[in-house]
Amino acid sequence: MKILLLGSSGLLGSDCKEVLSKDNQVIAPSKDELDIISWDGVINELHNISPDVIINCAAFTDVDACETEPFAVRKTNVEGPRNLAQGSARFKCRLVHISSDYVFRGQKGIPQPYFEDDPTDPISAYGASKLDSEIAVRENSPNYIILRTGWLYGIHRNDFINSVLVNALKRKSKSIKVVDDQVGSPTWSYRVALQIKELLNTDVKGTFHTTSEGFCSRLECAQFIFDKLKVKTILESCCLSDFQNGAKRPRNCILENRLLKTLGLNIMKDWKEDLNEYLEKYGKELLKQAKSARK
Repeated sequence: MKILLLGSSGLLGSDCKEVLSKDNQVIAPSKDELDIISWDGVINELHNISPDVIINCAAFTDVDACETEPFAVRKTNVEGPRNLAQGSARFKCRLVHISSDYVFRGQKGIPQPYFEDDPTDPISAYGASKLDSEIAVRENSPNYIILRTGWLYGIHRNDFINSVLVNALKRKSKSIKVVDDQVGSPTWSYRVALQIKELLNTDVKGTFHTTSEGFCSRLECAQFIFDKLKVKTILESCCLSDFQNGAKRPRNCILENRLLKTLGLNIMKDWKEDLNEYLEKYGKELLKQAKSARK
């Protein structure tokens, strides 16, 4: 299978490149080589390589910056996916597009999860752009997979794990504050890449939720990390409302992988199982990076 992978230097894109290159021909141009906001660039690339599949991991993901840079967000998160969707229709190839839990308002009572067919109602510019990207894909590509995921972590980019470790190790105080009233499913980007591989071996299409099983608060996730890596810093709870300067964030980010389960395709594991495996594999490296970053 010939795969055109966009956003291959990012968190999920790096793992997709690693996982999918083992059994497929993966072409992964940099943004300088192919910017998805260029219609001519997209069409020329598709004409030149004739891929079987396009995987779009490229996105403007800085949630707070999205509030102040609407033009850039629109270009990357909506116009880019629309170009890819129209291109996939013209060249009759499959499109896999990555979306977000932020398309939901997040006001369901916890522990109620969001399902694929629940009404969307984003509360941030980032969430709105990801919803518009979904619409652009559905309206323009006859053969698509949209994956909604969230709370991603992985070794290839800075993430929540890196952030809490750096904060813990750089502060002179013995405690740090972590949000306790936002819940979701910490999800290993490598596992999502494996799930994409599983889906590419089928002919399914549609919108799928793809997160780890189970859920926790940000505080509970941080405590799990600190216990596993034997970080002594004390964690104190705080609220999303304590952060008023940035974008609004949904409190309930729990997604249920209902469609994957219905089709017998779900390979996502419990968040504790995956996070434990990740920390076993990369814990020493993560601590080393955090200690270096604090200097």
